[in-house]
Amino acid sequence: MCDNQKLISLYFQEKSKIATKFPTENILSLYTAVQEAYDTDSIVYILGNGGSASIAEGFVVDLRTHPFVSDDKSITTDLRRLKVVSLTESSGLLTGIANDIGFENVFSEQMKNFSRQGDINKSSILICLSGSGNSKNVINAIEYSKKNGIMTCVISGRGGGQAAKIVDIPIIINGTSNFPGQIGKNDNNFHIEDFQNSISHIIVGLLKKHVETLG
Repeated sequence: MCDNQKLISLYFQEKSKIATKFPTENILSLYTAVQEAYDTDSIVYILGNGGSASIAEGFVVDLRTHPFVSDDKSITTDLRRLKVVSLTESSGLLTGIANDIGFENVFSEQMKNFSRQGDINKSSILICLSGSGNSKNVINAIEYSKKNGIMTCVISGRGGGQAAKIVDIPIIINGTSNFPGQIGKNDNNFHIEDFQNSISHIIVGLLKKHVETLG
């Protein structure tokens, strides 16, 4: 077997090892919170940095559409949709806030446009996709959410960092990697992003199942 074939096999072996030890009960807790947000017409906020930002935007797209159309996506419905806010999709907002107030505030400042005082936030949830759980803009968004009664979740690797210590639902993608590009400070990053995407698909599928029971 050539070196590249060995590396391909290694990648999937590492992924399989991570999957067998995954905290599925925490994924269920996240889904339950998302379902509660839907049932109460509350808001799901989603954010991420870098590659996780791209996954966050895909998560938003899927939550906005997949549960409310036919399985092959050819037929739409008039079912009430989930309120989902992407905190990464506007380059104007991101660069404007970063330039004027600081990059550490790009997510928390946006949330101020949607959240309100009182019970209106009680079933809303912030979902953070993060490689390490230590980015200041992620921490600030979590702290803002907690101050305003919004549930919080982080889906992260490398122990989850500071975020895992303060959120309501920590989902930690454990493991290490010897695959090129995934060592040192970037340890396991490809697998972290892969599993962030997988978790997003699980949540979307479970919500679709729930919506179908409502007719």
